[in-house]
Amino acid sequence: MECQDPGWRHLIVGRQGYCALLRGAPATEVRSMLAQQSEAAGTDPATACESAVRSVHAAFAEPGALERTVHHRIGDILGSQLLVLLIGDTVVHSWDLATAIGVDPGLDEQLVEFVYGNYAPLTQRGAPYANGWFAAPTTPLPETATPLQRLLHLTGRD
Repeated sequence: MECQDPGWRHLIVGRQGYCALLRGAPATEVRSMLAQQSEAAGTDPATACESAVRSVHAAFAEPGALERTVHHRIGDILGSQLLVLLIGDTVVHSWDLATAIGVDPGLDEQLVEFVYGNYAPLTQRGAPYANGWFAAPTTPLPETATPLQRLLHLTGRD
């Protein structure tokens, strides 16, 4: 099965990028990895994705990984903060996938609130929009928005 979906490659290379950051790679190297992701999934995207997930799990489980300074494109942050970004990335892409295939994403409301609480300060500084992570919201957020609707709005998924 050949992978035609660039979404697979983005997720695989993204996980490889988190590993590279934890090894001390500069943000420019990771950005270059993301730009050259055409062969990331090879002919077996499920195996490539599983391997990338196992690798990123192992990288964050290394002693001292959460205290390490990493050189992310939003600036130098701790490994623990990088883990929060990974959690957010996983939550948002879980919603993307569930929506694409027409199923309920089943996201825990506390987890969604955690991600929103960590993403909101970044968006107030404009970092995710300036770096191309998300499209800026194009519509106003309803006052009655649920935590998931607030997160989706914040990430440009109107």
